[in-house]
Amino acid sequence: MTTKILLKSSDKLTNFSLTAVIEQETEGKYQAMVLGLPECQAEGNTREEAIANLSQLVTNHLEKAEFISLEIQEQKPDSPALTILIEQETEGKYQAMALGWEECKAEGNSREEVITNISLVVGDRLEKAELISLAIQPPKPEHPWMKFAGMYKDNPLFDEVVAYMEADRNTLDEEMGTDYPQVDVEIGVK
Repeated sequence: MTTKILLKSSDKLTNFSLTAVIEQETEGKYQAMVLGLPECQAEGNTREEAIANLSQLVTNHLEKAEFISLEIQEQKPDSPALTILIEQETEGKYQAMALGWEECKAEGNSREEVITNISLVVGDRLEKAELISLAIQPPKPEHPWMKFAGMYKDNPLFDEVVAYMEADRNTLDEEMGTDYPQVDVEIGVK
């Protein structure tokens, strides 16, 4: 199951969302991980607790970072832009990473230089690759009784069982029809 984590504005970060995968582990705990940021993983006893823990971890991790959208030259109309994480490592040194492509990293002495460098790295990668946007619908859980639907349709006793159930229902309805007025009188309902 995926979920979007919406981070609050701060001095450097603006509102944006990250996609996280939430999985229920066999022991009943939940594991949450941000796609594209493998170091951002958290767990919790409930789904909500795992998301809250992950949200706090991501917020702390990205406090001094910023995200930009890298526009790709000759981009096809249906191709998405890449989200780039830019972090200031030490005074005067910057590092950039294309989220989802951890191997697409660059360094630079200024913000502008690191953006230029990551653009070159991504450009080289896209000479042999293509970006597409893939919409994935989460699986809808099957109703637990659906596995039983129609299992007796070919049973020769099926019609007899249905007739018995209908007769039993009619008998119960008649009994309830006579019992309810008496109960109403006993408890004083008009």
